[in-house]
Amino acid sequence: MAGWNPFDEQKLQSQVKSQRRHAWHLEDSISWGGGIDLTRSFLPLDADAIAFPGASGEQRLALSQWLGLVINSMIAETESVINKMRDPAWARVLRSYPINPEMEELGVLFFEEEEKHSLAFRRFNDLFCEQMGLSPDLVEKLLPKTWGSWYLHTILKNSEAGGGAFWWTVATVEEVSIQLYKELHRSKELVDPLYHELHLRHLEEESRHRNYAFLMLELMGRARGGMKQALLAKTDLLTAQCFTSGWVLAELQKFFRVRELRGVHPFFETLASCIPLFDSLSWPSVIHRLFVSAPYLSVLLNTRHHTQTLLEAQRLGVFGIPYPQPSLTLTAV
Repeated sequence: MAGWNPFDEQKLQSQVKSQRRHAWHLEDSISWGGGIDLTRSFLPLDADAIAFPGASGEQRLALSQWLGLVINSMIAETESVINKMRDPAWARVLRSYPINPEMEELGVLFFEEEEKHSLAFRRFNDLFCEQMGLSPDLVEKLLPKTWGSWYLHTILKNSEAGGGAFWWTVATVEEVSIQLYKELHRSKELVDPLYHELHLRHLEEESRHRNYAFLMLELMGRARGGMKQALLAKTDLLTAQCFTSGWVLAELQKFFRVRELRGVHPFFETLASCIPLFDSLSWPSVIHRLFVSAPYLSVLLNTRHHTQTLLEAQRLGVFGIPYPQPSLTLTAV
């Protein structure tokens, strides 16, 4: 990523053309008409079902589908935030640091694609509720939300101060999406085909525009000056890591709201029956699993998975959290 130059008009224009040529359509490019195979997993689990050791086949299926909805919702929420942050984190930067039209056009495409991705993941979750006969409002109680959170408030305030924590968050989200698909693809034969197809389409566009966050960080780095800006540049990644990890952990706790819903639908009943399995683990064991060995969730929480982001951080000499080395051993069952 260090080779990308926000002032290289030729390369940027070539990327614009590539993204337009290969873009997929929300309605026509995904097989929505085939529906979801509810007998299949969304995210195949490891032997201990993330943090529910001893789960039965029925419990594992419900946990897999719940976690799949959580991942969809986290991506949809963060990519919706990306679009809502368009003015404070992007347009204001371009107004402050004049740039070539190609960089702006690439940004417009970036935001358009992220909004489309958010809509696609929300559509899958809504389709699941429809096929299962579940109230979307009740399922939403178990899923992540960004609006009104201290996570979003902090990222917004950082952007208004001229910081780049938002773009470090974007870089991480892009890399997480790619890593999540790699884990998912290893067990493609076990996964609902529509879920796999949706994440494949997402991967395609994330791979094409994943450099945009680094282009913005490079642009801001070249234009920054003064003590305040230098301090922000050094600590923006640290801010992004702290508040993103905190948000993920806080939102995962919504799972336990299923206690209130257990009599409403068999899906909720099955999920609620898993809580004693979780309670058998110590909190140090849970934290270790989440940050070190849990498939999907470790990828979200532990920046050591995000190779390109870490390489860029090393190049720029910024501060970050020294996360432990992850050790994923996913044997999907």
